[in-house]
Amino acid sequence: MANVNYEVQLKALAAMSNRYGADSEYVLAGGGNTSFKSTDRLWVKGSGTALATIKPEDFVVLERALLDKMWTKAYPESEAERESAVLADMMAARVEGETRRPSVETLLHNLFPQQFILHVHPAIVNGLTCSAEGEAAMARLFPEAVWVPACKPGYILAIDCKQRMDVYKAETGKDCTLLFLENHGIFFAGDSVEELDVLAAQVMNTLKSTVKRHPMIDEIEYDREKVVKIAAELSVLYGNGAAVKFTVNPEILAYDPATKSLSPDHIVYAKAKQLALTEEANIKGAFDAFEVENGYKPKIVFVKDMGMFACGMTAKEAETALVVMQDAIKVVAYAESFGGVSPMPEFLIDFIVNWEVESYRSKVSLSK
Repeated sequence: MANVNYEVQLKALAAMSNRYGADSEYVLAGGGNTSFKSTDRLWVKGSGTALATIKPEDFVVLERALLDKMWTKAYPESEAERESAVLADMMAARVEGETRRPSVETLLHNLFPQQFILHVHPAIVNGLTCSAEGEAAMARLFPEAVWVPACKPGYILAIDCKQRMDVYKAETGKDCTLLFLENHGIFFAGDSVEELDVLAAQVMNTLKSTVKRHPMIDEIEYDREKVVKIAAELSVLYGNGAAVKFTVNPEILAYDPATKSLSPDHIVYAKAKQLALTEEANIKGAFDAFEVENGYKPKIVFVKDMGMFACGMTAKEAETALVVMQDAIKVVAYAESFGGVSPMPEFLIDFIVNWEVESYRSKVSLSK
């Protein structure tokens, strides 16, 4: 089977990845991943690679038999040692000559029996997964889907998903095609791109017709002179020559900056905490105090009744932080339809903040 030519399927995988990756309704920054599998091999997006531009030859190729062995292997109890060992085994499962790093969700992709997999974090989906009534709402709207409570990503998440998917198959006699991950996103599975497209459209359309209101994200007027002045000061404070982006809309003005992180992407690209100021505040004093307290400079700064600033050492980094934070604000708005927002538990926020894999993904995606 290893010598079979899968050129047609890989072209279809790349085309599907490009289509969803270029659609901001589904994918922001470096988020999301896709895969195709044969009987013995898995082609999965590499960590930090952009779905919007990935080519058939860019997917990381792994031996499924070696990935399967990881389900029964005894890994260290220590978190750091376990994740290091899991990463080493995943890297060792790559075909000979493969040098790229596979997505951290590779084990999950291999777990699904379907040939094509799409994993994304749409704001409207996360309005449900990051809500107080998420699991109950999913069961009502998508009775054939599987819900996975918030847990640490990587191996622990993969094991939890396997157990829940095994139970689902034992109870229904069917393989899972929809997997909702609390405070994370969704997996779609199909044996063809067309089948997967239908499933994704059904989920998105159901949610669009269910939510009570859609976020008001059109930019509104603001005092440009004041914004330019604050942006210039933030640029100096963040780092000499740093880029600063600004935007404002009704959702930003209504957003509570004290809201805790909702998903891994929000932490990776916009940090776990944001700085909130009033227009009259001592910006330097507040900025410096924030850095001392949190150990990093704020990437996002909210100025009450004015709007949101995003900082980065490059224009792309600042723009990415801006759109990802805006995504979090949209999630809060969508969550109103499902009992209100439910942030990530503190232990999970701490884990993502310190997780080497997410740090790697962020660095790779922002360098392109």
